[in-house]
Amino acid sequence: MAQVLELKFDTANGKTMTLSINEPKANLTATEIAAAMQTIMTADVFHNEGHGLVAINQARIVERNVSEFNLTQNR
Repeated sequence: MAQVLELKFDTANGKTMTLSINEPKANLTATEIAAAMQTIMTADVFHNEGHGLVAINQARIVERNVSEFNLTQNR
């Protein structure tokens, strides 16, 4: 099962920006995530259309199952 940690921020232009992190560390806490998000905002390195991040909006882990088909066997 593939996991992605999505960090959502509000930007100065009223939009939402999402940073996605593949295969995050297991057992993350809300406190750890909030601290990391605050560090990201303070560093001011990510912008959306030239506008900085101004607030933490949401964080979530998205899980998905991927089933691939081996199509080369049928050729």
